[in-house]
Amino acid sequence: MTEKGRIGRLLDSISSPFRRRKTPEPQMPLWTTGIQEPVLVQGITIPALYAVSNENLILRTVLSTLQQEIFRRGYYWEKKFHKKCIQCEKEYQHDVEICDECGGEVRDPDPNQLVYPKWLLEQRNSMEQTFMDVMREIEYDLNIVDDAFLILIKEYYIDPEENEVAFYRVKEIVRGDPIFMRIIADKRGVRGGRFRVCPIHRDQVKSFSQQEKHCDICGHELEDVHHVNTAGSGKTQYYLKGEVIHVSKYNPSKLYGRSPVSTLWRQAMTLTAMDNYMYTAYSKRRIPRGILSINTDNLESMKAFWKATDEKLERDPHYIPKIATEGTGKGGVNWVKLMDSLEEMQYIPARDEMRQRIAAFYGVSNVFMMDTGKSGGLNNEGMQILVTNRAVEFGHKVYTEHLFPRMAEQMDITDWKLTLYPNEEEDEVTRLRRDEMEVNIAQRMLMMGYQPTLSEDANRDIRFIYKQPEPGQQPPGPPGAGGMPGMGMGMGMPGMRMGGGMGTPGALPSRNISPQGAAQLARQAQMGMGQPGGEGMGIRNRGPASPQNRTSMGAGSPTSSVQQRGMPMGGVQQASQSIIDARNPRGA
Repeated sequence: MTEKGRIGRLLDSISSPFRRRKTPEPQMPLWTTGIQEPVLVQGITIPALYAVSNENLILRTVLSTLQQEIFRRGYYWEKKFHKKCIQCEKEYQHDVEICDECGGEVRDPDPNQLVYPKWLLEQRNSMEQTFMDVMREIEYDLNIVDDAFLILIKEYYIDPEENEVAFYRVKEIVRGDPIFMRIIADKRGVRGGRFRVCPIHRDQVKSFSQQEKHCDICGHELEDVHHVNTAGSGKTQYYLKGEVIHVSKYNPSKLYGRSPVSTLWRQAMTLTAMDNYMYTAYSKRRIPRGILSINTDNLESMKAFWKATDEKLERDPHYIPKIATEGTGKGGVNWVKLMDSLEEMQYIPARDEMRQRIAAFYGVSNVFMMDTGKSGGLNNEGMQILVTNRAVEFGHKVYTEHLFPRMAEQMDITDWKLTLYPNEEEDEVTRLRRDEMEVNIAQRMLMMGYQPTLSEDANRDIRFIYKQPEPGQQPPGPPGAGGMPGMGMGMGMPGMRMGGGMGTPGALPSRNISPQGAAQLARQAQMGMGQPGGEGMGIRNRGPASPQNRTSMGAGSPTSSVQQRGMPMGGVQQASQSIIDARNPRGA
C-alpha cells in the first residue's frame, strides 16, 4: 500500500537515510499465483445460485425489495469539505480564513471537477443502460454471490511523438459478470503478480517470469494485470489496475466474498420443491387422492359395471350410479388414502417459517413483502420499517464508503463525493423542530459571549458557526442590557443564572415557521435582538421574583441574582421551571 498526502511526504522525508524491512505477510497454502477461483460452498456453482434466485418467488421478492429501497431516491454530489488548506491539506467543515495549523491559504471545493462526471453519469452506456441500472445490477450480484465487478471503460489518449499514454478518460461504466470475472493475485492475496499487458495492444501479454517488459509493437511498458474476463470464447480479456472495481457486501475478504444464497440454499430449494408440489397437485398430472378397494366374488361383473358407469358419466356428469349387491359372504369397501391434505402436512406454517428466515437474513420485514396480516403489537409496522431501514443503510455504506470513492479516484475527483439519498425522507415537522433548536442554541451562545454566524452552505437546515470575540472586543449583546459597563449578556458575576424568555429547545413552534422565517430569527439573535424579559433587561410586569428563584452569590457578597420575569411562559417552559424550583429549597 502506498502512503499518500501529508503522511506519505512525511514518511519519505524521514526514511531517506534508512533501510526499511517489514513483517512478512501471511500466505495461504491453497492459493497459487495467478487466476483465483471463488470457493464453491457445497459444490454449488455460481450459475446455480443465479438460477435459484430467479426461480424462487420468495427469494426474488426479497432481493427486488432490497434493491428498490436502496436506490429509490437516487444519488447526489456532496462537498467533502467547506475549506481546505493548500499547503498541509487539512480539511475544515466550517468557514475559516487561514489554516490554524500551518497558517496557509485555504480554498473552496473546485466545482470544475464535477463538469465531466455529472455529464458521464447522465449518459447511457453502449448497452443503453443508465448509471442507476448498472448500480441495480451490482446490488443484485452482491445479494446473490457477494461479489460485484464494476468495469470502467477507459479511453487512452496517446502522444504521437513519444508514443506514450498522455491521459485517459472514463468513457462508460458497465457491469462485469461474476460468473466469468476472476481476480489475479499471488499467494498473499495481493492483486497482480502473474501477467503483464500493454494498455494499447491488449493482445500483447507477457508472464512475470519473462524478462521482456515492453510491448513488441509499440515499445510501451507493460503493466500489471489485476482482473480477467474468461468469457471471451477462449480469448481471455485482461484488465489493468483501476479498470475494474471489485466489492463484497456481506463477507469481504482478501479475494472473494461468500454467497448468501449458498447459506440459504436448503431453504430456497425446499420452497421451490413446495411450489412444484403445489403445481403438480393442481395440474392434470396429479396423483389420485386414494384408491377404492371393493371385496367381491364376481370381479368381471364389477369391471363391467364400472366401465358402463364411466361411459355414462362422460355423457352426463350428473349421473348417479346405482348398484345392488347380494350374497352371504363377507364383503366391504375400503378407502386407501395416498395423499395428505395441506393442513395435515402443515404446508402454510412451514412455508411461512422458511420465508421469514430468508427475509430476516437480508433484513426485509413482512410489511415490505405486502404481508400486513400479522401487523400490530410487537409486529407493528413502525418497528418493521425501522429494521428494513437499517438494512438499507448498511447497503448504502457499501457504495458511499467503498464503491463510489474508488470510482471517483479513477476520475480524479478529490473535492466531492457521490452519495445516495436516505431511503426515508425526513418529516417536515422534525426538520422545523431541529431548526428551532439550532436558533435557540445560537441565542444561548450569544448570551455567553460568542458570535454566531449563519452558514450559507447549509442546504435546507439552519446551521451556525460560532466564533469567540477577539481580545479587547466587546461581545455583542441586546440593546439596553444592564450590568457593569463592558459586560454583555452572559458575562455577569459567577453564580448568576440565565433568565427566562428563551423558550425550550426542541419545543414545537406555536405557528408554522418557514425556514426563511427561522433564518430571520437567527439573524435577529445574531444582531443582539434578544427576547423581552432576558437577564439584565429589568422588565417586571408581575411584581418581584419569588424567594425560591433567588440564588446566593456566596459568603460576603452584597448582591444577589434574581430570576427576572419576562413574557408569560408556555406549558413547556412552566414544566421546566417547576423542575428547577423543585431542586432549590424554598427560602434559599
